[in-house]
Amino acid sequence: MKTDPNARWLVSPDVRSTYSEDGAVLLDIRKGLCYSLNPVAARVWSTVEASPSGLDLRGLVDVMETHYQIPHEQLQRDVTEYLSKLEQMGLVQRNGVIHESKAAGARG
Repeated sequence: MKTDPNARWLVSPDVRSTYSEDGAVLLDIRKGLCYSLNPVAARVWSTVEASPSGLDLRGLVDVMETHYQIPHEQLQRDVTEYLSKLEQMGLVQRNGVIHESKAAGARG
């Protein structure tokens, strides 16, 4: 998925998080849904969460590069894909706007 490299990513205001050695758990208080994150996903999440004014893709990839030995291009693709999934679920906002897919909010 192609995304604007200058977009600022922010945690959605209705999402709460908690961390453990196994990763993180997110709670969307508006929908009443919980999400479990593995340690790598939790690191992406905590990096975005630690930037209240938002973080662009380059900044996020730069931080992730300090933690993982992955080629830059692969890391950028993976982070972009992950942000897109979080956005579709309504867990993060791009430029302060929720771009949630209709299906992401459905209960199954």
